[in-house]
Amino acid sequence: MSLVKAEGRFLVRWVAVTVAGFLVSLLWIEVGERPDVNWLVGVVGGLSVGGAQWFVLRHHIAYPWRWIWVSAIAWCLMGLTPIGAMGWMAPRTLNLFLRLFYGVLEGAKVGVALGLFQWWVLRESVFGGGRWVVASVVCWGVGLPIGWVLGGILRQLTGFFLGDVIGLTLTWAIVAGLTGVGLMQLFWTQVRIRE
Repeated sequence: MSLVKAEGRFLVRWVAVTVAGFLVSLLWIEVGERPDVNWLVGVVGGLSVGGAQWFVLRHHIAYPWRWIWVSAIAWCLMGLTPIGAMGWMAPRTLNLFLRLFYGVLEGAKVGVALGLFQWWVLRESVFGGGRWVVASVVCWGVGLPIGWVLGGILRQLTGFFLGDVIGLTLTWAIVAGLTGVGLMQLFWTQVRIRE
């Protein structure tokens, strides 16, 4: 199989399992606003998404089961802090500028926290794994504001909170796509160097 096909398959699988993990998490938790989204949401959501991502990562990293646990721990700790479990949180405001502005800031915070924990797992399997933290910051700093803005638009148009749930689903899809590209860069860097 060519490198391009392998990367394409990886990316499609990564996005699919990540979004599926988020949607499955909604069976146990519901999207809410800041006071309603706590550490327990982070644990359940982190286990659901991290567990789904394990299906793809188990072929690429050492000790892939660690990914599940660090995802749950990172989301739990974010839920215990003012950061919150942003992956399951919608802003109270419908002001699109504020959603965009705070989405970038909050997304970057999520990226740092999640990236540091996930780096701990990746560092044993990839060269230059520290780049993962930067990639995570960029991915969440881009994905969260876009999802929040779209969710705000849909909520304004329909008057239903479901608009924000759709926006968060888009957030997870964007973050998955971007982090998938970042992971491909980490996994296949050595392959490209040898060619």
